[in-house]
Amino acid sequence: MPRRWHLLLRPDDGTRPSRITPAQLHGLACALLEGAGADHHGQTKPFSITPLLQAPQAPGYALLTLGWLDDQTVPALEKRVGEQVRFGGQFFTIEDINAEGAAYATLLALPPVERVTMDFLSVTHFTRSGRWIPLPDAELLYTSLARRWNAYAETPLPNPLITELRETVLLTAHDVKSAPVEIAQGHRIGFLGQATFTLPRSVHPEVASAFTALSHFAELAGTGAQTTHGLGWTTITMPQHHARKTDGEAARRTRNRPHRQEPSEADSRASQTRRSQPQKRIL
Repeated sequence: MPRRWHLLLRPDDGTRPSRITPAQLHGLACALLEGAGADHHGQTKPFSITPLLQAPQAPGYALLTLGWLDDQTVPALEKRVGEQVRFGGQFFTIEDINAEGAAYATLLALPPVERVTMDFLSVTHFTRSGRWIPLPDAELLYTSLARRWNAYAETPLPNPLITELRETVLLTAHDVKSAPVEIAQGHRIGFLGQATFTLPRSVHPEVASAFTALSHFAELAGTGAQTTHGLGWTTITMPQHHARKTDGEAARRTRNRPHRQEPSEADSRASQTRRSQPQKRIL
């Protein structure tokens, strides 16, 4: 089942964590989720990772979120509490891990909406024909999300449905700025900021359901290229009054929303930092 883990990390030397590179993020994600014998150079990866963040409610600590997309297997990441991890020459101990998840079928059963706003919190870019695109292009965004969905979901989205979504979804507002990033392939220009995507009211309900599911999926998978390196970290907002269903139908289907596992009272420090995630500072 698709899953997301929030890791609270304590620097082992007691010093303030310094900048972590995309390559170091990728290396740790591979070590935690794939193991020593996996092909770490594979083109398609069933995970995503956010940048390393300062924990605002836990001074001196850091936060990291990992997303898992494979519907068949789930790594036992919770068992790694207390283990040491490293980013280059910086060492941390995993103090706490909180998890949340939702099945692909649950995402498809969410009340469909016609509008979603995405916040791109780490540098995001797309690639097409060997070129990178530093803009929140609606067609590229939802096509890439559908491609990753179909790579790992037990219930793939039909190609005609993806085509109709790609041809109808619109970028209706944005407030983004260019931002550089250094990755193994060299210097790239991406973007940071916010964008709103909208469907016409005449769209088929199945298209709206796919649009809603893929938008939620973006929080797990990230958006764009290099999401396994900390790029494309995305959160979403869906205004309640834009739901397509009636209030009664929406209330009945709310029971199918993704279940969130809350931390215990003893772990309240990690919970508080996770809830304020969009305000965290990237290291």
